[in-house]
Amino acid sequence: MPGPAPAENRRRRNEPARGEWVDLPPIDKPFLPALPEREEGWSSRTEQTWAMWRMDPATSQYTPAEISYALDAIYLYEEMTPSSANEVRLRMDGLGLTRKGKKDLRYRVAEDEEPAAPAVTRRKRTHERRSRLSVVK
Repeated sequence: MPGPAPAENRRRRNEPARGEWVDLPPIDKPFLPALPEREEGWSSRTEQTWAMWRMDPATSQYTPAEISYALDAIYLYEEMTPSSANEVRLRMDGLGLTRKGKKDLRYRVAEDEEPAAPAVTRRKRTHERRSRLSVVK
């Protein structure tokens, strides 16, 4: 039986320390505001990243403070250098914008459709592989 035992069957009767998982449905409209205007403008990479962040289901859980933190993160993302890349990654994790961040925050994203089953490829038999070969003289 996967998962924790029912509360009445546990040896330790306290609640799990990290809480329960939160199922996040796909969102229809973005919760984050549009990217603010800048004198220098934004790179296309940053605009694409912000557009993806805006439609991420984790943003539906944000408070105004986390929205402000996300805006700070996108400014760091725009000016990212090798020395600041780790800070950007930590902020993205903390906001639940990465797979690791969602796992740490215990967010589970509902999928729109079932994943396609991987295609099973049949290995060719030896005589099939060698049939195109010819003797070189």
